[in-house]
Amino acid sequence: MTENQLPDVRIWRDLRDEAAATAESEWAAGYLAEMLKAKQLDVVVSDRRSEGRPAKLSIVLTGRGDALAKSLAERQGIELPAAAEAFAVLRDTAERQLVAVGADARGLVYAALELADKVKHAADPLAALSSMGSFAEQPANPVRSVTRLFSSEAEDKAWFYDEDFWEPYLTELATHRFNRFTLGTGAGYDYLIDKIVEDTYFCFIYPYLLQVPGYSVHVDGLADTEREKNLRMLQYIGEQAKRRGLTFRLGLWNHAYDYGPDNTNTRYQIHGLDASNHALYCRDALKLLLQACPAIEGITFRVHFEGGVPEPTHDFWRAVVEGIRDAGRPVEVDFHAKGVNDELVDIALNTGMPVVLSTKFWGEHLGLAYHQASIRDREFYPKPLGARSKSAHFSIGNPNLQQGGMDVTSKRSYTRYGYADYYRDDRKYGIVHRVWPGTQRILTWGDPELAAGYGRSAGFCGSLGMEWFEPLSFKGRKGSGHPGGRELYADEALQLGARDWSKFSYTYRLLGRLSYDPEADPETWRRYLRSEFRDAASACEEAMAYASRILPLILTAHAPSVANNVYWPEMYANMPLYRRGEPIHNPYQSYGYPYNYDFDTPAPHTFGSVSPLDPVLIYEINEFADDILLEKRKGKYSPLDIAEMLDDLAERAEQSLSEALQRVQEHGAPPFRRWAADVRIMAGTGRFFAHKFRAGVAYALFERTGEAGLLKDAIDYYHTARERWKQVIAASSGIYNEDLTFGRAHYSRGHWSDRLREIDEDIQAMERIYEEFQADQSAEARTLDAMLAAMPQGPRPQGVHAPASSFIKGQPIELRLTFTGDARADSMTSMASVASGLQVLLHYRHVNQAESYAALDMERQGESFQASIPAAYTMSPYPVAYFFEVRTAGGDAWLVPGLEKSLSNQPYYVVQAAKE
Repeated sequence: MTENQLPDVRIWRDLRDEAAATAESEWAAGYLAEMLKAKQLDVVVSDRRSEGRPAKLSIVLTGRGDALAKSLAERQGIELPAAAEAFAVLRDTAERQLVAVGADARGLVYAALELADKVKHAADPLAALSSMGSFAEQPANPVRSVTRLFSSEAEDKAWFYDEDFWEPYLTELATHRFNRFTLGTGAGYDYLIDKIVEDTYFCFIYPYLLQVPGYSVHVDGLADTEREKNLRMLQYIGEQAKRRGLTFRLGLWNHAYDYGPDNTNTRYQIHGLDASNHALYCRDALKLLLQACPAIEGITFRVHFEGGVPEPTHDFWRAVVEGIRDAGRPVEVDFHAKGVNDELVDIALNTGMPVVLSTKFWGEHLGLAYHQASIRDREFYPKPLGARSKSAHFSIGNPNLQQGGMDVTSKRSYTRYGYADYYRDDRKYGIVHRVWPGTQRILTWGDPELAAGYGRSAGFCGSLGMEWFEPLSFKGRKGSGHPGGRELYADEALQLGARDWSKFSYTYRLLGRLSYDPEADPETWRRYLRSEFRDAASACEEAMAYASRILPLILTAHAPSVANNVYWPEMYANMPLYRRGEPIHNPYQSYGYPYNYDFDTPAPHTFGSVSPLDPVLIYEINEFADDILLEKRKGKYSPLDIAEMLDDLAERAEQSLSEALQRVQEHGAPPFRRWAADVRIMAGTGRFFAHKFRAGVAYALFERTGEAGLLKDAIDYYHTARERWKQVIAASSGIYNEDLTFGRAHYSRGHWSDRLREIDEDIQAMERIYEEFQADQSAEARTLDAMLAAMPQGPRPQGVHAPASSFIKGQPIELRLTFTGDARADSMTSMASVASGLQVLLHYRHVNQAESYAALDMERQGESFQASIPAAYTMSPYPVAYFFEVRTAGGDAWLVPGLEKSLSNQPYYVVQAAKE
């Protein structure tokens, strides 16, 4: 047989190997064959090495015990990884074959999918495979998860029932090394807060799937055939996930069956339940569901009051989780951490099952690639919320609610939006961080630097990993959905239909692969970009990377609300600089507040009073204005620092996009048009906020001094911000639909153009004030620039610190910060002389968000500063976090380590106790 008569590729699985003999590896081999055939290659698949004809290239799927794999690895100096989910691909040039080796079945699936992905995106797939080098990979994080929410009957039934949707979608997740998939239900409402629950389908899911023996529970208007169809579909989804090596889980975010006397919706009412049988029904339904769907390997529960059960909920959950205990197989119990205390943890642990607490990462949003160094004051000292707090005994502070003579509630409010106090080193549960879809829902996100940072943060202090809500998770929430409403695009050429998830393929690729390995080879995402954009691939990568840092930075610096259903930075509902009385628009009356942000923002509820989401590292605008008047500053990042960062990111994104436009071959190709529009919108949003931060500082100074020149500066900056917002409108108009619904309130739906009116109203109000001040000839005319000129600034020598690898409890932690290099013009000046003009503060805190930072003055020793965290402080079950604040004699200040240029690092240090 001549070379030209040989098959192109031969795939065989070594069925003697445990990993290769699984159903998962069989599916993976079949999928690889499909990808090769789609590229017009002749493929032969066999289960034995001796079967079949020789080929131009052979691909062997086997385990790490295979003799050939061992021999190749040894000759090539590659260690075959033994860790769960690890894999290697070994090139055997002599035999013209690739040996894909899995440490287990999932690792082998990843190896096969890596080859398939290379084939999919290669112009010459046979040459691409034949030229591959050998490599091995293993996961940095045990959990890499995605949640898809069912939030709208009108919009979500279509994909839920569509097998043609599920197969490529689940394959995409597995290809990018996600190892868990969660189907979430009941998260669209905040139960016991939302008085009107209009879209209840799947909210309380059990009766939509099962008829539970011993109970006469049914849903009005739900046919038996539809209930049976729902169960069959759930079983199918679980089976398809399992075939691809994905752990299948359910997120049960609601257990309310009656939505209260104020709820006017009568559709899909649930009958047959009351307080006497509610918990027992849920227990038995859960057990039956787990038995009917054996692919389900984990359940997420929202156990605080927003999950539909008034607090304290302990007795309810004690009964419900017995359904997991009695299901007859291991099932992970995941409690959404908000409000969880020791008793709830014990309830979960008493099931004998693996237990996880899933905490929020940056609240209900996406911030930069680190865990908050601090939480807002409102999480320390929350404002009582009237009727709302009657249901919230544990998760929201209320000084009027006592238990056993102790105020339990206010002591747990800090669990709302972060990792709280769960990092005890004697914990018997795992921790997973969940990323909510509040910051960015519509626009493509894709920055390899930040994605690698998230991958590193996923394992923070021994965490298991991260779970990502999909960007479109809350599409059509709270009854705002309509048939076909998941389609984002107005332009028919850009529409994606049932494959709306494919808009975020690059996002999944980066987050999944860089969670698996934060040091992943850039080729794994660049081959996708080359296949999409060819000569413009590099410029497109840079444009999207810079643009994708903008919204997380805005979120970190400006948090008028941590609630994702109120604050949507991507389509920002304007927070006014000036406030007098109630606004013209009054959309948040359901909470008893005159404006949507007021319940979550300190008085006077203006742009200047908004807290950053990491207030120990970033200034509030009003706080910074106070320091300007004192002609000094703290080491925090100021609003003006953030503005400069945003302008720089926007500039770089726009420059890279301009380069891409010169290089791209088809300007009108839908993938490039989508990409370019999203970059323009993000860059424009960054420009808007940069100028509004400047306007906010000028206006805050005007409020304190009454000087008209500052008000004029604020208005000018605000007008510039408005022009930038108009550019956002231009970039999105005709591209995106005019009403993108993620809720019924105006701030949760609409289009960028809808937001302009509130911006204009705020500017006009400020201009009226300025007219009054112009009439006062005695008013001074100092400007923002003039006031900033008095602020201390100058060289900032680099501080270098080598953190300890661990500490011993009961012994002090010795810390040293050394200054190297010389940022001064006079390079002859010694570093000891530079250091003599500095003061360094050590800020430290247990990795426990219920605590505040302590501070110590560090002692200078030549070019270095030294301090010790006291021995008594280390006698704690918590790791220790710390950072340095450097101050000059002139009043300048900065932080060490601070944020790197890429914004992808952790701007503080963490040290854990040595294991005993």
